[in-house]
Amino acid sequence: MNHVRLAILAGAVLTLLGSRVEAQTLSAELKTEGAASLAKAALEKGDAVRGAILFPQQKPGCANCHSSGPQNLLGPDLTRMGDEATPVYLVEAMLYPSKVIKRGFESSTVATVAGKVHTGRIVEQTPEKVVLRDSSPERRLIVLAPNDIDEIAAVKTSAMPDDLVDQLANRQQFLDILKYVMELKAAGPSLETKNLTHSPGGGGLGEELQGLVLMDDFQCAACHSSAAAKSAIPSKQAPNLAWGSGRINPNYLERFIADPQHVKPGTTMPDVMGALSPDARRAAAREIVHYVVSLGEATFRTQPLDAQAAKRGGELFHSVGCVACHSPRNENGVERLPKDSVPLCVLQQKYNLDGLVAFLEDPHAARPSGRMPNMQLSHWEAVDIAQYLLNGSKERGTSAPAFQLDVALAEKGKLRFSELRCDRCHGEAEPRFETRFSSLTGANSGRGCLSGQAGKWPRYNLDESQHRAIQAAIARAPTELTDGQQIALTLTAFKCVACHQRGDLGGVSPERNEFFQTTDPNLGPQGRMPPPLSGVGAKLKPKWMRQVLVAGRTIRPYMKSRMPQYGAVRVAHLVDLFQRVDRLPDVELENVSDPKETRKIGHELAGTGGLNCIACHTFQQKRAETMPAVDLTEMTERLHENWFYHYMREPQRFSTNTIMPSFWPGGRAMRKDILDGHADRQMQALWQYLLDGRQARAPRGLIREPIELVATDEAVMLRRNYNGIGRRGIGVGYSSEVNLAFDAEQMRLAMVWKGKFADPGGAWRGQGSGTVRPLGRTQIRFARGPELDDVENPWIADDGRPPQHRFRGYFLDSAQRPTFMYRFDNIDVEDYPVDVQDTESGDVRIRRILTFTSTQGRKNVAFRAASGEKIAAEGDGTFRVGDSLHIRIGGDHKAEIVETPAGKQLRVPMDVPKGKSSLILDYSW
Repeated sequence: MNHVRLAILAGAVLTLLGSRVEAQTLSAELKTEGAASLAKAALEKGDAVRGAILFPQQKPGCANCHSSGPQNLLGPDLTRMGDEATPVYLVEAMLYPSKVIKRGFESSTVATVAGKVHTGRIVEQTPEKVVLRDSSPERRLIVLAPNDIDEIAAVKTSAMPDDLVDQLANRQQFLDILKYVMELKAAGPSLETKNLTHSPGGGGLGEELQGLVLMDDFQCAACHSSAAAKSAIPSKQAPNLAWGSGRINPNYLERFIADPQHVKPGTTMPDVMGALSPDARRAAAREIVHYVVSLGEATFRTQPLDAQAAKRGGELFHSVGCVACHSPRNENGVERLPKDSVPLCVLQQKYNLDGLVAFLEDPHAARPSGRMPNMQLSHWEAVDIAQYLLNGSKERGTSAPAFQLDVALAEKGKLRFSELRCDRCHGEAEPRFETRFSSLTGANSGRGCLSGQAGKWPRYNLDESQHRAIQAAIARAPTELTDGQQIALTLTAFKCVACHQRGDLGGVSPERNEFFQTTDPNLGPQGRMPPPLSGVGAKLKPKWMRQVLVAGRTIRPYMKSRMPQYGAVRVAHLVDLFQRVDRLPDVELENVSDPKETRKIGHELAGTGGLNCIACHTFQQKRAETMPAVDLTEMTERLHENWFYHYMREPQRFSTNTIMPSFWPGGRAMRKDILDGHADRQMQALWQYLLDGRQARAPRGLIREPIELVATDEAVMLRRNYNGIGRRGIGVGYSSEVNLAFDAEQMRLAMVWKGKFADPGGAWRGQGSGTVRPLGRTQIRFARGPELDDVENPWIADDGRPPQHRFRGYFLDSAQRPTFMYRFDNIDVEDYPVDVQDTESGDVRIRRILTFTSTQGRKNVAFRAASGEKIAAEGDGTFRVGDSLHIRIGGDHKAEIVETPAGKQLRVPMDVPKGKSSLILDYSW
């Protein structure tokens, strides 16, 4: 049991005697304590490790705006704060963020001529552009041309919210984060500012390489030879035509063959009938479609659609990764980003339900080149997405008579298929006509396929940039591609860069950012965005990388988007390429002289007594208490040891989205009491411990230990969610081991008990969603509804707030015991519960001293002291409630037992006089 003293954990403690808390917020309480006092407390009692773990969590979300590296975020790099950032300065920056805004981090609003308004920090401003870090939750970088800007205005307030501190659970969490920030500031920036990863060819894709990708996409090599076209990309193959039997509508297929670009704009299928008249074109298309249908035996039939399944499918389509390549759609099924997406055509005209489901489950059976990857959908997920795509558009397929196969037309179609050279790409059989095609080397861009003119050649709908890129690729000297170029080419051809970023190549576009989601917001952007591939060969061991690329192994179940599968023959070559290209300088470390002792220390570091890795990381597939970060027991199976040491030193340098805290900022260990604060030896100890993999001993903290708040010579308070009370419960534990919980929502004593006070673990670990667990014995609960109320028109108790009552806060005495303040109508009430010990028996009871203040007086009110099935008078103003509770009404007040529909009530009727009056009640049990 962790015994936590009041001075450390009770967020409600105020150091100024008699200070009144009106707002009841943590920030208000901290402000009364003063910046100098808080800075001193953080230095003495703050825990930088706990602060490092809190720092990136969704609440308070400090890592959304601040980093320990130069990333052009909304807030300053905390390692570069400068000498002016004293401990007192840091306290004031957290409690009064707009008091002093660091130069260069002021907010601005930028109004565009199009009528949009962006708010954020201007990170770059030149004659050519203005770059703004948006203050929206996505924190996007917005690039604007000066001509598009109408006005730029300064914002006088900080981008940091004034009430950000109120998202913390208590004062101790504030001290912990403050101590962590102090450590970052003291460490200063890293001396090594260059990017540690070395990835030749990892930048953007040049025009020549773009041309090679296009030549592969258009399957130029199916007809033409070219030394330039030889690359590491496995050649693209045309769809398997036999697969479409019974799955693709022959009527759609006929229209598509006759005019591919009209039916499916953006398709890579060329128009091969440019030399034919319109009538001949239609006849040829009809013949070919009969031939294609004859390749299979199934008959095309439609199946009914399900609106509920379509709704589920829409959610899947927009979350599992489909919209990384295909356009997201609005509620009417209209594509939102058609220009920057892989086209889908009007799928209702093409597929039946069974056909689209089969395609989504196993796309490589239909498209063997793997350009459409396998998204690892279950059968029912494929059904739902197919339902959505077939059911979600306002464009419907046109009705047509059922297709009847004509064998004679199929024979003509087979001949047409060869005459038009369809068999060069769709190799269903040996080409019937052997034709010599010219080499692409030195090709004339004004003739043939590149001319853009109709003729006896395939016609592609190339835009100017595509035409220029293909020309550059054709003109390219026939030299071998470098390993880096082959990587870039493969990642682009298979559209890996729609999700992953490698150097300057690729990454999720701002327009698609919102569709990458996580099941755990605490993980921040890294919990929803696919990991970067920059330096990935230096990071991942080849065996693990192969399992990810080929076998679909995954370690991020919290990420809704999925890692697609392309097949070993298409992407397995990347493993060796990555390993050859990506390098890191070797980290020089001392040899481990005693592996057993080193592992023992690593085990300590991983637990709550060390760096508390277990607070965030899964262990042996058991979820951590704050978030499900990657499993510790798979680390050494995945990672190169050298990369591990580099990353531990500077996590943000390797992954700008990471929420991994820096436990060794600037090479300084935060835990100076372990291994003499030697950073490298601590990292070595962690690695040695992790080498045990799934056989590693569970670190301390995996099994949650109960937490106990303990009152010593002062009372302890805990304002959190209590069962039967709600989120405005205020628990008070007295040094004499009697306890109570006050309901600040309904102005009532809600509960009393004896013994141990409370375990706040459920509330603290649950990020505010859990509840406090009272620990003691003999727990007595009181009825809902305000205790002081009108006799004739009392509020009917429910879960809400009574309309004539208002809680006004509390203040503390020298023993940190609260006096609760609230108002009913024109009566101000101060409720002061104290622990009182009987001098003869030694028993402890709770005495409530209620003071009423009214400027006018108020008649016909009553104070409800208790409710229950059994209430009996015992004389001398004492009443027995139930089997164990005794309540004594002090002074001249007389109580009465009243029968109500809900049972008996013990009431004290009162006419509250003008001025001050009081009521004293003793509770013993």
